Amino acid sequence: MRLLATLLLLLSIARLPAQDSTWHTPTRIEGIAVRDSSHIFYRLPLSLKDSVRPVVWNLSLQTAGEFIHFRTSARSFEVRYGVANKTMGMPHMPSTGVSGLDLYIKDKDGQWNWMPPRYRFGDTCVYTYNNIGIAPGALVDFYLFLPLYNTVQWLSVGARTSESFSWVPELRGKPIVAYGTSIMQGAVTSRPGLTWTNVLSRQLDRLIINLGFSGNGRYEKPLFDHMAKVDAALYILDCMPNLTAEVLSQPDSVEKRIRYGVQTLRAAHPNTPILFTEYPNGDIPYYTDTALLRPRHAANAFLVKLFKTLQQEGVQQLYLLTEKEIGFDINSLTEMTHPNDIGMQQYAVAYEKKVREILREPKATGTARQPVSQYRDGFDWELRHAQIIERIQQTNPSTLLIGNSIINFWGGEPRSTKMPPVADSAWLRYMEPLRVQNAGFGYDRIENVLWRVYHGLLDDFRGQQIVVMIGTNNLSVNTDEEIVQGLSFLLQQIAVRKPGVKLTMVGILPRKGKEPRVRLLNQQIKRMATLQQVRFVDLSASFLLGQTINASLFQPDGLHPNSKGYEVLGKGLSGLIGR
Repeated sequence: MRLLATLLLLLSIARLPAQDSTWHTPTRIEGIAVRDSSHIFYRLPLSLKDSVRPVVWNLSLQTAGEFIHFRTSARSFEVRYGVANKTMGMPHMPSTGVSGLDLYIKDKDGQWNWMPPRYRFGDTCVYTYNNIGIAPGALVDFYLFLPLYNTVQWLSVGARTSESFSWVPELRGKPIVAYGTSIMQGAVTSRPGLTWTNVLSRQLDRLIINLGFSGNGRYEKPLFDHMAKVDAALYILDCMPNLTAEVLSQPDSVEKRIRYGVQTLRAAHPNTPILFTEYPNGDIPYYTDTALLRPRHAANAFLVKLFKTLQQEGVQQLYLLTEKEIGFDINSLTEMTHPNDIGMQQYAVAYEKKVREILREPKATGTARQPVSQYRDGFDWELRHAQIIERIQQTNPSTLLIGNSIINFWGGEPRSTKMPPVADSAWLRYMEPLRVQNAGFGYDRIENVLWRVYHGLLDDFRGQQIVVMIGTNNLSVNTDEEIVQGLSFLLQQIAVRKPGVKLTMVGILPRKGKEPRVRLLNQQIKRMATLQQVRFVDLSASFLLGQTINASLFQPDGLHPNSKGYEVLGKGLSGLIGR
């Protein structure tokens, strides 16, 4: 049997002939709070080795929550890696979770998709992905989640040399930093991608740094000092499952450590929310082991009391996720402690609801109200998002002009590679003097703007006006009612974040073959904007001849303005922004 396994492994490796393949070794691992270039797979930097207890250090070598992000045109490739612990699985956790990998892709519309592998474990572990069903030639973003309970020593991705391949740095904004126990580290899920932190990361489309240490989430000083070095969107403190005995025997010590942590995080980041989590016992009928349940209930009672005390003392931005909100039931657990895959999903759903409330990032039914990224137009969408945020920080624009390719292709910085001839002259004449930042993205829909609003687009904007012209790309995928609901939801989220800014909604420009629909839709958008006390402006008349578009103002697609059309748009918007 051992010989057969070896032969199968060799055959698997042979599928990518060396002369036809290039092997790519990552130099950057995502999901790490503070990087240590000499040990790229370690969750904690080498500088902490002598500060944390040895068991915590050893657990930090395991790659829970870590992933690599790469972009490739390959539809078949292979991942080879070595791990330190040759015992691949546990009695209550399969090898695929302990030592395996998990691959997800983001499609062009920002939706996450799981990729099933063929795999072999051994001195060299091999995960093979064949014939991934995506349109050939397009560059696709892949996220490869690493083992939860093993130490990766080396890793390499092999793809045919003719295929494009690049490592991509994570650009999803401020991370969530989570400190906890084995439940956070991933016990005892079947695949890395199914542990609750990784599920939540995909649901929020936000990086989560996993500081879960099996049996050793104890709210210790070096870990709080470490967390404080990260400018986070949220800190999650979920250590109660490892503190039940201490709460009963030495509650003052636990309270002292928690107070130190809150004070340390608050000193470094006065306004960053902190979320405490209760021990998730759940509702298990007929379960009467009071010897087990009593300390768990005591731990939660202790946490709730301290939580309320801290609030009474004036500590702001504190939140609590209760065991009732997590809602474990008879299907949730493996052995009355660790959640199975169902429990992990329940955990992630409860966290998502709570985190969205804290960060003010709601989503509603309908695709136009679900925040997602995209890469439909052949450019690095998330990179442009990061570049625009950087420009807002550097140039302090007076106006933010949010839109799709009609705005993106017009002019300004960061520049588009698809600008029509001389379009930039209209931008320089009309928008530049008004200090307008171009925040247009090719092929954007309403839900993509919502993603950008949730991921920092407005955080550093200090100007007086935000102008929104979005929705034409939703015409092919949404009803008029869904488009109006999506725009209403988007305007609400902008107003929540920038209540003092003048907000203007510009109607959808006419487009060839859709003039009647756009005209009626703009009437509905106007009614919605008026109800929300948002200024509405319709520039359609300047682009029409009678009931159809003025073709002399458009490129052949009947959608994007040409240089004359941008002159018309520039005059219309400059008069609007200048008022």
